[in-house]
Parts: sequence; structure tokens; C-alpha cells
Amino acid sequence: MVRTAKGLVLIDAGMSSDGNDVLAGLRHTGAQASDIRALLLTHWHNDHSAGARASRDMSAAPIYYHRGDEAFFTGAAGARGLRGWVSDLIPEWGLLVLAKGLLGESTPRPVSADHFVRDGESVLDDFLVIETPGHTPGHVSYFYGPERALFAGDALAVIDRQVRFMARPVTLDTAAARQSMAKCLRLRPHFVCPGHREPLAAAEAACEVMLAQLGRDGRWPLFG
Repeated sequence: MVRTAKGLVLIDAGMSSDGNDVLAGLRHTGAQASDIRALLLTHWHNDHSAGARASRDMSAAPIYYHRGDEAFFTGAAGARGLRGWVSDLIPEWGLLVLAKGLLGESTPRPVSADHFVRDGESVLDDFLVIETPGHTPGHVSYFYGPERALFAGDALAVIDRQVRFMARPVTLDTAAARQSMAKCLRLRPHFVCPGHREPLAAAEAACEVMLAQLGRDGRWPLFG
């Protein structure tokens, strides 16, 4: 959640399709659903977007995401038959949320975009859109200029104050993902906010280290 002059902006929308994650965040920050100005989604995986539909319903805020993930957000790419049936049975709990979405190939509640973002576009003036495919075809990251904060989704990871690769099993296209990481790191963010674990402040040096590694090492570690 980012407080801006135009209102509260959400980067992704929690793991609960009922929006409870977002409601908890609003209570923690002393905000209300009506304060939400926009929802910027990095990609369709349930552990990032499960609460998008509920969040829009309770706030009336517009949804932004990339057209490359549209079929998964809307359910058009959803699994049918046995896979779809099993996905419906999986509860929304912990890592099972991700498994539920990957098996079903869709978010739990379909959500359409009010606006499809494009590389280099500025959303609400201050959020630069960076197309970062690799983890999913339509994955995007957002760079919040006033704080030099990179909201990277699953384009990269932060572990033990180091910028790291995402795990190989959830990186569909490593060549594209490598280029996406480099695009993000060349922005020299001061804050790196990944989709998992904790954000990294004063991140410039760590970004330089990973950029150097990308330039000399062709491996993609199994566990990042």
C-alpha cells in the first residue's frame, strides 16, 4: 500500500479472494476502502491477485494489469475437467493458494482490467510500468519515482539483504526473466520491494552486485 497525493495505491491485492488481506492492511494503516485510488497488479498468480475482485468491489478503484496475463485474470485460460475440479477443492491457505491458482490456471474470482498497462507508461503520474515477463507472460513491475521504490512482484527476490533470482521451477522463461531483472536493476532503486519476504532499503549496492552477476553468469539457480 502506497500513500500518494492522489490517494492510496495497492500493488497487488493479497492472497484471500474475500479481500481480508487488504482489509487488514487498511485497518493497520488507518485507511478505508474508499481511500483506494487504484490497484496495480504485477501478475495473475493467486498469491498476488486473489483479492483483486473483492478489492475493486469494495473500493470501486480501477484495476491495472498487462494484457499478456488477461486470460488468466478473467478465467478464459482456466483449467477444465479434472484439473479444474481439483483446483476448486483446494482451500485458500498458505502456499496452497499458489498451488490452487497454478493448477486451475486462473484467479479464484475473475477480474477484468479497467486499463491495460504498457512498458514505459506512467500510471497516476508517479508509477512507471516496467514489462518484466519471464515469471508469467504478462508480468509487470512498478517503479514509484518519488521514493525510488521498485515493486518487483516475482521478477526477482530479496533474501538476506541480497537481490536474488526467483526459484527456477516458477520461472517459465529464464531468458526473458534475466532481461527483466536487468531492466529493473538498471533503475538503481533505493528500495526494492519484492513480492515475497521483506523489502530491501538502501538497495543500490545490492542491485549493482546482481547486475554484475547477470553479466558474467549464465546459470539460473534451482532455488534462486
